[in-house]
Amino acid sequence: MKKLICLMLFLTLILAACNSTESSISEIQGVPNKVQVGVNSDYTLQLINEGENTAYILFQSKGIVTAELEVKDNILNIKLDKAKQENNELNQYVFKLTRGEEEYDTINVLVNGQPMPFDNATGVN
Repeated sequence: MKKLICLMLFLTLILAACNSTESSISEIQGVPNKVQVGVNSDYTLQLINEGENTAYILFQSKGIVTAELEVKDNILNIKLDKAKQENNELNQYVFKLTRGEEEYDTINVLVNGQPMPFDNATGVN
């Protein structure tokens, strides 16, 4: 009986964490087909909105890139950190942005702490 109660408690905690209302960003491998129509390989930084709660950030870099979010004073800061890479190959990184319930009216992208404007921002249905 104790095992069953512990299992139910554990599952409840996992489900509660999955329903988090905070914004999140994660790297994905490739862009969904319906979003692919908005991709332009000539741009370094693109934002493609898919509905109200999901967007894709595409960033081309010759370094290894990681991303994290920070919401501060009605501003969503997307921090892209670029590390040097041994070869000079240009890579496309795709990040899925899931918007939570935080309120913000501005999105800033910071690459290694420096602001970088989007080359293109668009949406798909």
